[in-house]
Amino acid sequence: MKVKQFIVLVVLFTLLTSCAGRIEAPVKEARAVWYSRFEYCNSTKTHDQDSIKLHISSVIDKAADANFNIILFQVRGNGDAYYKSDIEPWGELLTGEFGKDPGWDPLEYAVKKAHSRGLELHAWINTFPVWRGTKPPKETSPLSPYLAHPEWLVCDTYGTPQPLTNHYVSFSPGIPQVHDYLITLVKDIVSRYDIDGIHFDYIRYPEGSIDNGYSHDSISVRLFQDSENGNPYNLEWEDWQREQLNQFVYKMYNAIHALEPAIKMSAATIGSYDVGSWNSYHAVFQDGRRWAEMGKVDFLAPMIYWERTHPIQPFMKRSEEWRKNTFERYCFPGIGSYRYNTDKKPYTWDETLGQIRDMRKKEFPGFVFFDAGSIEGHWSDLGFREFATPANIPPMSWLNVQNPVLPENITVDMLDHNHIRIQWENTTDQWQRYNIFVAEGAQIDSLSSHHLRMVTLPGTNTVELKIRNQDTHIAVSALNKAWIESPLSRVISFRE
Repeated sequence: MKVKQFIVLVVLFTLLTSCAGRIEAPVKEARAVWYSRFEYCNSTKTHDQDSIKLHISSVIDKAADANFNIILFQVRGNGDAYYKSDIEPWGELLTGEFGKDPGWDPLEYAVKKAHSRGLELHAWINTFPVWRGTKPPKETSPLSPYLAHPEWLVCDTYGTPQPLTNHYVSFSPGIPQVHDYLITLVKDIVSRYDIDGIHFDYIRYPEGSIDNGYSHDSISVRLFQDSENGNPYNLEWEDWQREQLNQFVYKMYNAIHALEPAIKMSAATIGSYDVGSWNSYHAVFQDGRRWAEMGKVDFLAPMIYWERTHPIQPFMKRSEEWRKNTFERYCFPGIGSYRYNTDKKPYTWDETLGQIRDMRKKEFPGFVFFDAGSIEGHWSDLGFREFATPANIPPMSWLNVQNPVLPENITVDMLDHNHIRIQWENTTDQWQRYNIFVAEGAQIDSLSSHHLRMVTLPGTNTVELKIRNQDTHIAVSALNKAWIESPLSRVISFRE
């Protein structure tokens, strides 16, 4: 009898701790991860293309299983392409040879894989960098932009171009032709790939801009001094440079949405807006606040890679400041999870978890991890606890997308005691996902993660779902590409 009692107690304890381990999460929360070209290309030292594909598939599968919803997949590093392009040459990391065709298209492959698992894929672009290395690129077809347009390079106070180093050499943001070149490049991607977003990093002047006088290239200097056409408001030099970045963002946002209204445009920014020596506004003339204020970005991902106890740049304080700076757009703070995989506090994984929990307490709409590699060994734990239930990306009601339409003739069939099949008729030709809610009664709350059991793949009209013994009712809602949600369907009982 004592043995039986002991077994019952163990089972009850296991159930209680298992349930307690799962954290109730928001139903609307962006869960994104930066996935860099270095990660998927350097997964094999021999440049074996099948191994690279396997790495991409594996990361996307792990992210989907852990209930993430956005992959920021890097496709441009420094004037190179990790997709088929007639504008820039293939990236060296893919094959070990700059400009060499790997025989497949990583972006196309990643998009198809992500969509098959219900994830959004945003093409991540390093914006102004055009080369990286101590020697210039070799001649390729197409030609590296570094070689094609040396007159566009960032220059110091004396008009000398940035030197070649192991870090990036960039085009000058003050040159209108550079803006046009990059807009053409991005429009090419948007028009040919079924991506969900474009994500920009390095919308800024280079590090060391203050000390080196970047960028006193001849074109920028001429425009700055032209009070009629180049500088009609007689801005000071620093303000003029900020305005060149602002104008680039405005033009890019308008060009993308004229081509595809549902595409999300986002930008990574320096983690501090204007505090400390390394900040966005003063050090690199990057004014993400202004982009959000003008409604020319859909979300910002400030790279706040400091711990919560940092004496100058504490994570939560900087996150709160950036949220205020995004006005009616979203702020998804960037978590420096790559720093928190040691045994030394505060650089342990507990800091990552603490940042997630603190942001949820403050009702942040989402976050981005840097990077996918830093989550190795943690995917399953995140999927079991912090992200135990699926989530919708927060709605972007300002995007010009048709409202979602509820399906009709929803039916539920019991397959066995713990499985149901839900079917419906789509009443629109537009692209839609569906939320499936299940509850222990007729009162279904569309904002409860306990009730949201599934976010379907687009175009689905049949799902099979595992249920619990106490579940009795379901309801469905529709989602468009902007993640705007329809009202709930009628609640349907599936148990007598």
